[in-house]
Amino acid sequence: MQTKMTFGGIGPKLALISLPYIVLAILIIQRDPQFLKLNFADAVWIAIAGYTWIGIGFLFYAATIKVFLTDFKKGLLVTRGTFSLCRNPIYATFIVFFIPGLALVFQSGMILSIALVLYLNFKISIHGENKVLEREFGEAYENYRKRVNEIIPFPVIRKQ
Repeated sequence: MQTKMTFGGIGPKLALISLPYIVLAILIIQRDPQFLKLNFADAVWIAIAGYTWIGIGFLFYAATIKVFLTDFKKGLLVTRGTFSLCRNPIYATFIVFFIPGLALVFQSGMILSIALVLYLNFKISIHGENKVLEREFGEAYENYRKRVNEIIPFPVIRKQ
């Protein structure tokens, strides 16, 4: 079990355990482009929506990296910027923005399934990182964890 927060977090592990499925999905798409094809009535507008979603993802990612690099180097619990919307915005960039955006552009359920596999692997792998953050930041992390979504970058609306 990891004892200190690392720069890459679970990213390398997540990439490694997801890579076989990603390769398989790409091979299936190459062999049969119609496999799990999403046929939308107006493909042009769906593609535009996909490119827009990817663009939002790039902006989200750039904002995330800027805050992360600044605060991580200082040893701070990163809670500002995109980290105020979700606790794992780097992973959210791929799972919520880039891959679903590509699925819309190519109208591919197979590409969309990659986001699902990444999300499942993320849920399996993130516990160790959470434990390290709990140990390093204690109550501050617990409070942050309670008020901010794990991966969906939208504000939490709670009943008072």
